[in-house]
Amino acid sequence: MTEDPLGEGGERAPSDHRIGQVQAYDWGLNPVLIGQRCAGRIEARIALDLVGLRWMAADEVWPILVHDAEDRLLLRRPPSADIHNWRFDIPVFVSTRSAPAGVPDRAALVAAADLQSDMANLALETNAAIILFTGEADIAGFHLMADGATHRRRVLVLPDESGARSARSTAAECKRVAIVGAGSIGSKLAESLVRSGIGLLTLIDGDVLLPDNLERHALEWRDVGFRKVNGLKRRLLAIAPGADIRVVDNNLNWQRSAKSHAWQVEAVADCSVIVDATGDPATALFLGALADANERPFVSVEVFEGGLGALVATALPDRDPPFVDGRATFLAWCDEQGVAPPEPGPRRYEMLAGDGAPIVADDAAVTMTAGHAARVILDIVDGAPAPSDSAWLLLGYSRHWLFDGHGHTIRLSVGERCPGTSGEDAEARAFALDLFKEWLDAAKAAG
Repeated sequence: MTEDPLGEGGERAPSDHRIGQVQAYDWGLNPVLIGQRCAGRIEARIALDLVGLRWMAADEVWPILVHDAEDRLLLRRPPSADIHNWRFDIPVFVSTRSAPAGVPDRAALVAAADLQSDMANLALETNAAIILFTGEADIAGFHLMADGATHRRRVLVLPDESGARSARSTAAECKRVAIVGAGSIGSKLAESLVRSGIGLLTLIDGDVLLPDNLERHALEWRDVGFRKVNGLKRRLLAIAPGADIRVVDNNLNWQRSAKSHAWQVEAVADCSVIVDATGDPATALFLGALADANERPFVSVEVFEGGLGALVATALPDRDPPFVDGRATFLAWCDEQGVAPPEPGPRRYEMLAGDGAPIVADDAAVTMTAGHAARVILDIVDGAPAPSDSAWLLLGYSRHWLFDGHGHTIRLSVGERCPGTSGEDAEARAFALDLFKEWLDAAKAAG
């Protein structure tokens, strides 16, 4: 279809708007929403276990979403009823008759629907319900209200776009991603992955969300005081109720007893992709060794001090050198450039400018980094990773260090996987492997 965007009878332009699409000016009509495929099943009389989800979207506006058993198998299935969020399930009755004219009372409406006797009795007795009439070209809907009144609602059949913009292959949907660190980077990374069709996540972090975390975190005031992973799980399930989100609410700190953390580490090792979002070099080395020992793809993400840039480093087991070797190559490359490597910075991602003024990484730096990391992980899960010469991405956000400014990306090749260990990285490799072996020995001793 086309529209006249200026409303003056001038040149018309193509439009994606559909006739009957929900617009702000008619939202107050309290619509009944039905997905296109669900509507097709209703009209074909093959929809099973229909439910109407009624919720308060705004003052005096109560939309109703009709869904069936097949809808509830989707990753982005409708949420369940929740009195705390003013969401309620109501029964749905389907009539093959044409909708009656006007708005009859409940008894007359049920009679016009010509339902089976048991369904008719239930429709008369239930507190609230929806009756859908399918006898004409368009489905008509009537809301049976608690006070006995009836209300004819506008039925909007929604296009089936759920997941179409972020669909993953069947193989990718079966892969679980472990994200160690649920801080600013980890929280936004997890949300991006779920919105992109990744429904299997394991989140690991023992920290509690505090008010000063809110600047750059995906969570909000309602989550303050909770463990970050638990708050993040609630948020992700609110986005994709069909997701399988597992949490470990302890820090994988290599300095603590390996025996007490054996099962948490094993939960990470069992995942298809392991992601380090801690910003802690020792943890990154440990996780890199864990991924290498279990032949898992590994991605480490960090924002540099002051938000001057970021690093997204990848180590694929069948292609790239282990992360510890890649880091040694990165450090050697920095030395060749005559610069020290940027630091992850303290928890606040701060650095000092030349005049001594503090520079703090803001939410934009964190969000951009999480987006780049999500793209890298999605490409790995989809079986189309970036080439090896882009295994280590140095992302510039400002004119500092070796970056010319925002948008300057340095693609660093750290070589290919090969046997043997160079003298330059022997110490780092030994450190990482010792950490992993400590855990492995303790896990075996624990049975």
